[in-house]
Amino acid sequence: MGLTTLDLAMQLDTLTEAASLADEWWELWHRDPQATPFQSPAWLLPWRRHFEDGENVILTLRQDGRLVGLFPFMRLDGRLLLWGAGTSDWLGGVFDPGLEPGTLADALTEMEAALDLFQLPENSPLLRVPAPGGWEDRLAFSESCALLSLPAELSPNMRQNLRYYGKRAARAGIAGPERASAANVERLAELHTRRWEKREEAGIFADRRILAWLREAAPLMERAGLLRLYAMRLRGDIVAAMCVLHGKGRAFYYIGGFEPEYAKLGLGTVLIGHAVAEAEGENFRSFDFLRGQEDYKYRWGAKDCPTYARRLAPAAKRAA
Repeated sequence: MGLTTLDLAMQLDTLTEAASLADEWWELWHRDPQATPFQSPAWLLPWRRHFEDGENVILTLRQDGRLVGLFPFMRLDGRLLLWGAGTSDWLGGVFDPGLEPGTLADALTEMEAALDLFQLPENSPLLRVPAPGGWEDRLAFSESCALLSLPAELSPNMRQNLRYYGKRAARAGIAGPERASAANVERLAELHTRRWEKREEAGIFADRRILAWLREAAPLMERAGLLRLYAMRLRGDIVAAMCVLHGKGRAFYYIGGFEPEYAKLGLGTVLIGHAVAEAEGENFRSFDFLRGQEDYKYRWGAKDCPTYARRLAPAAKRAA
């Protein structure tokens, strides 16, 4: 793909400019077969409104006026990081499948800044782009996500657990899993926080920006068909909930929570089983438990899927 126009924005007000690109961003996101919900404007624009550290650096690439690449960075402590860093599990930009890695290399050269990239999938163009001449280039393992291939081959013990916990929940008067609206994300946050407080630890919602961001992003993601919020109720009140992102044949279990007093009922297991079954029913190819190596993920049959980190820096930035 020949590049006719390079648009490199480095102004402090580029969040507004990025928002004005939302329609084109969505169109490019749909063209990109590897894009996940974590690269959608419904996820990242609200994120950036609530995580404001650093200066925005939005790289857009166009061919004959058409957007073919968009990479949202923030300049922090002398380096460029992708939006979503720290709260998203798969990072990257969105790009047209025909975009040549060499074209992206030319664009990065124009930026003249060190890039610290991490949580990149193995098919990310940011891993394939050749390093500009004279630049430092370091590639390393980042973290693993726990990935369950679908249809799932559950162990006999897990199938038994699903039946057992489902019956126990029903006997306790707790209704089976339902699809709830994004408006219930605040209740999910409350349940998640209670569970962590029971352990005398702070959950992610100790950072008030997390809930403010998800409160804004969840309805947008729901309208785009990228979010499922599942819940279980006792006498009408939600006592367990989980947020799953959907996109392009993949499901991503982002966060969940339940009332600690019902921990022995295995409500989390019941919800995961329901979410996995729904993903299978839609012919999804995977259910991603995302980062973290908690034992429960592997009891479902998940396998580690690596992510990668890459540092690219001009020669003058090496000592930074």
